[in-house]
Amino acid sequence: MDVSSENESPSNERERYVPQRVPPAAERANGQESLRAALDVIAGVHRASKAAQGPAPANKSEKIALDRALKIGEEKLLRRWATSRQLLIPDEPFTDAWQAQGGEGGAEHQVYVQLGTYYKRNNLNYHGTWLSYLHNLLLHNWLFPETAYMFLGLMDVDGILMSVVSQKALRGIRGATPEEVAAYMAPFDFVALHGNDYRNDNFGIIVGDLHHRNVLVADDGELLVFDPVIYLR
Repeated sequence: MDVSSENESPSNERERYVPQRVPPAAERANGQESLRAALDVIAGVHRASKAAQGPAPANKSEKIALDRALKIGEEKLLRRWATSRQLLIPDEPFTDAWQAQGGEGGAEHQVYVQLGTYYKRNNLNYHGTWLSYLHNLLLHNWLFPETAYMFLGLMDVDGILMSVVSQKALRGIRGATPEEVAAYMAPFDFVALHGNDYRNDNFGIIVGDLHHRNVLVADDGELLVFDPVIYLR
């Protein structure tokens, strides 16, 4: 009897799903207790939920299906956590202020400004899971501390759970050129991809949407990065 052949895994057996992790340096740089606590809450969903026990997604449709299943568990626990911590913020004051300033925002954010601070609520349109979104916050704050987000809590808007953050309302004198953005990203070992995207192979990070509306030049010549889309590969 060939014991070794019985114990070998089939060559076509798929690897189990493993949630992605941000670089340890990004985790260490996080000084926000509420952000750390929210990540701890949903990390358990990605480790132990029934949806996370299967193989890693093999294609886009499987990834979407897994994300949807995980997000249900994430939101259930996040609502409970935010309520217990008094971090489930009433939506009316935000909505009133946002509408009074013209309803500014894009595909993911609704924004208003008050006393030198932007307040933003995010519907996660660009993120399949809350883990992906909160990783985006961590990575942004690590890579671009001048425009760091402060995680304030969660908000239920017409049944949709949204994240609420604040950010300094820094101003630029113009949008940065592609050449200026490339020169700014180069010392961090990011190389340009197609469009306005950059990749760091050491950390497996892609930073997208670094166009002239999201990267501004301050009056001292420094670049300010707002609302990039950051992914872990």
